[in-house]
Amino acid sequence: MKEPISQTIYSYKLLYRFRWGVIGYMLQWLLMGSSLIGISLYLSIPVARLIVTLAILPAIAICHLILFRLYAQMRMHKPQTTADMLVSPWWGSGYRLPVPLTVYRTGESTVLFGCLLLAAAAYVWLPVEYGLTLLSGTMVLSLPRLLALLASFRQPKQCRVKYENRGVAFLLTDG
Repeated sequence: MKEPISQTIYSYKLLYRFRWGVIGYMLQWLLMGSSLIGISLYLSIPVARLIVTLAILPAIAICHLILFRLYAQMRMHKPQTTADMLVSPWWGSGYRLPVPLTVYRTGESTVLFGCLLLAAAAYVWLPVEYGLTLLSGTMVLSLPRLLALLASFRQPKQCRVKYENRGVAFLLTDG
């Protein structure tokens, strides 16, 4: 006879939920528009000519996704890519189950600094207007990750983080 497998069922208490909603997306659009105006004034180029440089923005999303998956692969975690990839502030990357706070912080920091370093490295090889758009876009599109990472420092060390649709939840076991 087989012995029953002992299983532990955890229930979680929600401590804080960080969601990136319509206001956040509007803030990003506003910041991208103002960065284009700033680049236009700095380079003395009409803004209409700089609209073409926005074509470099999908490279930032790809960079976020690749760096997150590379980090998870190196740490032997099981990442999950969701279907909301194009509209998610996390570009569809996350974990299926809640992860410890340290794993979340390390992963998000790796993605943030890795993308910024890659953008700075690519800036040297790109035309000036594309390079400036890439750098400003990297900073603007990284805001949801950065703000959620900053919010994680207000949570207790034993909490866990669950990636949700357009946000993250900070949970604490009640057992």
